[in-house]
Amino acid sequence: MDRLLTLHPKKIDLSLERIKVLLKELNNPQDKIKNVINCVGTKGKGSTCAFLKSILEHHGKTVNMYVSPHLQTFNERIILKDKEISDQLLNEVLTKTMDQIEKSKITVTFFEATSTAMYLAFEKSPADYTILECGLGGRLDTTAVVNEPIAQIITPISYDHMEFLGDTLEKITHEKCGILKQDTQIIIGKQSPTVLKQIDKETAKNSSAKFIFGEDFQVSKENGRFIYQDDQSLFDLDLPSLNGDHQLINAGTAIAAAQKILKKLDPQKVNKAITHTKHRARLERITKGKLLEYINPNNQLYLDGAHNEAAAEAVSKFLETIKNKKIYMVLGMLNTKDAKVFLKHFSSTITALKTIHIPHQDNSQDPKILAKVANEFGIKADQSQGITEALHEIANEDSNAVIIITGSLYLMGEVLNLN
Repeated sequence: MDRLLTLHPKKIDLSLERIKVLLKELNNPQDKIKNVINCVGTKGKGSTCAFLKSILEHHGKTVNMYVSPHLQTFNERIILKDKEISDQLLNEVLTKTMDQIEKSKITVTFFEATSTAMYLAFEKSPADYTILECGLGGRLDTTAVVNEPIAQIITPISYDHMEFLGDTLEKITHEKCGILKQDTQIIIGKQSPTVLKQIDKETAKNSSAKFIFGEDFQVSKENGRFIYQDDQSLFDLDLPSLNGDHQLINAGTAIAAAQKILKKLDPQKVNKAITHTKHRARLERITKGKLLEYINPNNQLYLDGAHNEAAAEAVSKFLETIKNKKIYMVLGMLNTKDAKVFLKHFSSTITALKTIHIPHQDNSQDPKILAKVANEFGIKADQSQGITEALHEIANEDSNAVIIITGSLYLMGEVLNLN
């Protein structure tokens, strides 16, 4: 990994030309992977992929999966059936990739090199199905080189990475839809009217069948139950294992995709799948580990990697369901993210805020500036020295408070490492 990072800094330079050259030199491993499912969107990709993997596995299928970014170790990005890639195999496919890059004298980005290694790993250890979570955008993402996916999922599209994808929802949607292929099945998660209209435009000449949230399938929450319905099924299910009402949409989109992939689903297997799905740092409650030593037994601690407006809205809605407890937030953000559009969603849900620097991140936002932005929204905020200090300060202020650490997936990795 160190060798890779020195050769190829983690810059974002969207193009498919370089990775196509590299893959061709390696005999196009991506073309040898069967039953590929792409997942593209702004929010809910990781959770939707996790739900879908669980549903397919509970129906007796094996599933490989590629996700990004990782939280603690790089191995998390490449899942071979039910395990993260081993250090040995990761080293083998990265070395093969690096040797080819040097032999062919080509320059690629970090993400292109690691995606190439992923294709080599999946070729070497095949599964019944392979889920590829799109990194950034769609049209020029490294997962777009797969030519014949059996299904493509679009999770909710909203504002993020505007410096690369464009400053309007129409432009962002155009980039995301650039991954869509002919002769596949396109499952479209919940979208705003603007985005749905743009998806219609982008797919006007695409012959693939489309299955649209709100038209061809829907979800609802009734009497503490999760109801999924489409043209062939009505499932009355337990609530998903992942917290927040937005997870009903993600689980519903995954069920719709599984329905199209497997043709027939067993309701009991679906129920078991969605109630046993795990996805770290998505409104995850921490119930064991070292961090609990810094808070009181009555404090509740949650983690969420939210870093854009849509995710902030989802977290805020979850916090609104917590009654009779004060809510404190610990916030660290990268300076590529807009703290104003993030924090405006919490002016009435949180009691106070502790801002911190994200450890080991040069481009972490200044905690003083974050606190100032929070103050502008009427949120009581001050700076803390670090994660554990912030937890200790909150616990001293309120031994019954709910605490949520949020603002960045990089921060989540640091928190999980500490724990």
